[in-house]
Amino acid sequence: MDDRAGHPPPRPDAGRFHAPDGARRRIAWRRVRRTLYVLIGLAVLGPVVAFIVMYQFVNVPDPTSLAASENQPVTLYYSDGSVLGTTTGTPNGQQLATWDEIPASMKNAQMAAEDETFMTNSGFDLKAIVRTVFNRLGGGTGGGSTIGQEYIKNATGNDQATLGRKIVEVVQSYKMTRTYSKQDILTAYLNTVYFGRGAYGIKAAARAYFNEDVGKLTTEQAALLAGLVQLPGYANSPAYEHQRYSYVMGRLLANHWISQAEFDSAAFPTPLPDTGHTTGQRAPDQRYLVDAVMAELNQRGYSEQDLARSGAKIYTTIRPDAQKDAENSVSKIMAADAKYPDEGAALVSADPATGGIVAYYGGDGSTSYDLAQTPQQPGSSFKPYVFAAALQAQPGQIGLNTVYDGSDNQTIDGQLVHNSDGEGAPQITVKDAMTKSVNTVFYRMGAQVGVDTIRNAAWAAGIPKQITSSLGDTFDSLQNDDPATGKGTGTTNLGIAIGQYPVRPIDQAQGYATFANDGKYLPLHFVAKVIDNTGQPMYQFDTQAQPAFGDAATSATVARTVTASMTDVASSSMDGLRGGRPNAAKTGTAQFNDTGHNSEAWMVGYTPQVVTSVWFGNKKQPAPIYGNYHNGLGSNHGYDVYGREEPGYIWQDFMDTYLAGQPVEAFPGAPPADTTAPTPTPDVTTSAPPSPISTPTTTTGTPTPTESSRPRHTSGRPTPTCLITCASTTGTASSAPPATIGAAP
Repeated sequence: MDDRAGHPPPRPDAGRFHAPDGARRRIAWRRVRRTLYVLIGLAVLGPVVAFIVMYQFVNVPDPTSLAASENQPVTLYYSDGSVLGTTTGTPNGQQLATWDEIPASMKNAQMAAEDETFMTNSGFDLKAIVRTVFNRLGGGTGGGSTIGQEYIKNATGNDQATLGRKIVEVVQSYKMTRTYSKQDILTAYLNTVYFGRGAYGIKAAARAYFNEDVGKLTTEQAALLAGLVQLPGYANSPAYEHQRYSYVMGRLLANHWISQAEFDSAAFPTPLPDTGHTTGQRAPDQRYLVDAVMAELNQRGYSEQDLARSGAKIYTTIRPDAQKDAENSVSKIMAADAKYPDEGAALVSADPATGGIVAYYGGDGSTSYDLAQTPQQPGSSFKPYVFAAALQAQPGQIGLNTVYDGSDNQTIDGQLVHNSDGEGAPQITVKDAMTKSVNTVFYRMGAQVGVDTIRNAAWAAGIPKQITSSLGDTFDSLQNDDPATGKGTGTTNLGIAIGQYPVRPIDQAQGYATFANDGKYLPLHFVAKVIDNTGQPMYQFDTQAQPAFGDAATSATVARTVTASMTDVASSSMDGLRGGRPNAAKTGTAQFNDTGHNSEAWMVGYTPQVVTSVWFGNKKQPAPIYGNYHNGLGSNHGYDVYGREEPGYIWQDFMDTYLAGQPVEAFPGAPPADTTAPTPTPDVTTSAPPSPISTPTTTTGTPTPTESSRPRHTSGRPTPTCLITCASTTGTASSAPPATIGAAP
């Protein structure tokens, strides 16, 4: 019948066979299975084929040539291009030890430290790799590399944390086990691995740490050296040395390489003092400078091994004339104190506009640690951060001319606070309180704005949130720490307002540099640039300054006001600069327990051209400090040292010498007119502070922040109406006598 008569047209697939739905599903599933088989086959065979191909083309470096290439000299230059020094390694830096020369204790110790299955694995440890993958997925750290893989990594200089690098490294390590005996591989590794102190290879390490022939190393010495390979940059940290020694000795025992009796009788093998491995230095103290340069580059991802492998040329910001001035200024003042050989000083000086450190003195070379990197209580030299915090938190209420009750012996937030020598007055401006270093004013200011605000202002200025000492110990700054872990508890005592928490001299230079740089933070640094031995650039400092205390205008206002608060401190302490050159500075002193003597003394200050931080104290441990150089208030012999004395004299001598011949510059701009309004402020003697604060206590052996007081000039500024909790009498003590802060003669 004609389709047009109403019948539907035939289907396009009419006449074709249609499989049932079940059959169609079976056909589809068959195709999926075949595809999966192919993919599984590729997944299995692909890596095998890739492994075989890579195996044919990868090379295993020769240990002898590797030893020579890894110990190339690294040259450090002053800012003017003259040579500061050259790292040369040790005299045995390129001498190779044979298998027979290396004692079994050293071989076992290295396997215990890094690769316990070395003698049986195929160049890689699959279990360790899987364990490491899961560890890192969970946010942990650690590696699953064998000794063979570590040798390959050292030889190639490629330590990128990429899957591709790891795969190639595994293939190379496997090929090495097929090419060389285990004996040859372990010998090659021990002859080329870096142990710290410029020592490449076990022969050099035995000399550098124990001045011993490698064949005479004891089990204990071998355990320590083997452990140091993990992080050789911390090789001079006693805490790290003990940690790694204990770990390796434990693994030696677990693997039955030593007996229980040997383990029980073992004693830690104290290494010889590190005398440095740099030639061309003019003074013993400069090894701290070299170490600081290397530590900075290590933090930026350039290890000593990387630098030695590249024959690097490091151009520092250190000025040779300024470095000499620093050494001379410290030596001049310290010579008078020769009667007290355990006393020492540290000095850090920088250009605040560039962040370049121009002079650095970490000690006289008699200690294994750098005093400029050692945390100490800053005392009243921390008060500028308190004022900066107040200017940010309450800009309409607190300023230079704001008047506080500066009376002695006030109870503030349950704490009896004392002014040194009873200094202070019932009505005193912030400017004069900074000049006279009145504790009660800044303790009360701290209670008003809260400890969190103070911490944030100090961190913004450049005090690091985590501080690492030159011994390698790290702790969270400006808060109470758990002694067992070094981690911050999140609580901070109000004693932060008068310098309770330790900072390093280099940190104080950084913080004050931000004030000197008109409120712009720029990291202080030693290294301007690094090039390799072919002239190719490796590193360039190019960080830009950023406003520290909010936007640029606010940061400048805060910095200029803080600067203005400190312009009379040096002159009133008889530490003013030659010719009346404008400067801003602050002294600081920490009392030793309740003895009435001091254990730390500081002078930190700046002009627009340079900022300098000076610390003075006992080099070995907190202890009373005495001076013989000059005392304007009494005997010139055996006086208690305050910030105005030894550190003040060193600061003054260095600054005058450094600035001689340079133009006298005024500080940028001026702080805005003080417009603080007479707004009533709660009396924090009875009111709760705005941040959680725990009551500070004085613990045995812990210095107490204080400040000295000699007759000083006042600022000469007019005294406005009393604005903030001023009183004609001191605060009333509670029924139970509280602890005293700031008690000092």
